[in-house]
Amino acid sequence: MKTIFLILIACLSLFAMDIPYKEALKKNAKDGKPILLEFHAKWCVLCLEMEKTVFKNAAVKKELQTNFHFVRIDTDSNQELFCEGENLLISDCMQLWDVEGIPAFAILDKEGKLSHITIGELDKDSFLNFLNAVKKKWQK
Repeated sequence: MKTIFLILIACLSLFAMDIPYKEALKKNAKDGKPILLEFHAKWCVLCLEMEKTVFKNAAVKKELQTNFHFVRIDTDSNQELFCEGENLLISDCMQLWDVEGIPAFAILDKEGKLSHITIGELDKDSFLNFLNAVKKKWQK
């Protein structure tokens, strides 16, 4: 029972920092924080590794919660995203944005247009450097 409780707490703490895509767009319109999309899949070994290491790091959690609207996108879902001015399937957005692998991290502007994308696994320090670079660029 104690083990199940600890697993539940760990899962909730990871997903507490991400929000639904439409909510991120609304919040971005109000506060201007960048939207960070993480494209992942349940079968993706690199994605799972980042989930176990990078996204459990306290500094990463704080940075995501404080300075970004973080949205996790399951590439296997049939969900639509508002990208480049229209609602498209996730797979179509990925193709439009040249996302050729996962994990991938996309920064969107206020109109839902792609501002920057990074593809591939990042360790904690590289991910924090990526977030800091985005934050500096966004604040200009």
